[in-house]
Amino acid sequence: MTPGQRFCTECGALLITGNRFCGQCGRPVEERIPANPPATTGVVSPQQHSFAQATTMHAGPGQILGIVPFVEQGLLSVIHYTLLVTPQHLIFCTWNPGTDEAMSDANDEVTQESCNIAETCDEITHFRAKDWATGPWQRYLSMPIDTIAAGAPGSITIPVAGISEVSIICETRNSTQDTLSITEGGRHHTFDLMYSQGPFLFGILRPLLMEKVHIADHLHRRHGLDRLLTGQEYK
Repeated sequence: MTPGQRFCTECGALLITGNRFCGQCGRPVEERIPANPPATTGVVSPQQHSFAQATTMHAGPGQILGIVPFVEQGLLSVIHYTLLVTPQHLIFCTWNPGTDEAMSDANDEVTQESCNIAETCDEITHFRAKDWATGPWQRYLSMPIDTIAAGAPGSITIPVAGISEVSIICETRNSTQDTLSITEGGRHHTFDLMYSQGPFLFGILRPLLMEKVHIADHLHRRHGLDRLLTGQEYK
């Protein structure tokens, strides 16, 4: 999220600069609207928590609380997802780089951003402050929630009510790939949050899952095939 980014005081939806009315509920845009500052550490600020709480309170059954665009699973055969957070479900919606030109181009643009930053620590800071509110992933806002996963084979839907724990581990020095782990109904799901989106996701999930979601900034060692493929080991 970027400084000065504005949200509707009625429904919590992102407001587009220059628009006089909210695109979600139609409420006239007020002069003073709370801003949601960027997450620069693993700790969510009181302002972020308050806004996310308000968004959850106003959300209806079919409303998307937040979208995390670049989520992956796998090493040799990578599955690409966009994570949609609703009051009832976490929907990991698949997208195919070979056929989804809009998402593929957006991913290439973000990768180029990464290449233009020399130091990994600066890269992490850059992406933690990045505005993820615009991009082709916003198309899901205009789709019926119950049809999204059905239209994307391989999508994963996790009921919020069945989640017992969510852990987000943020890399802090050598990588912009955070880790998301979800325990639900005796099953364990693990995903990679690309471009240091861990704190961003935490800000969305915290008011929804409360004490069930945890975030930590630390390094971990890579082992086995992952270590061989990357040629690096975190210290």
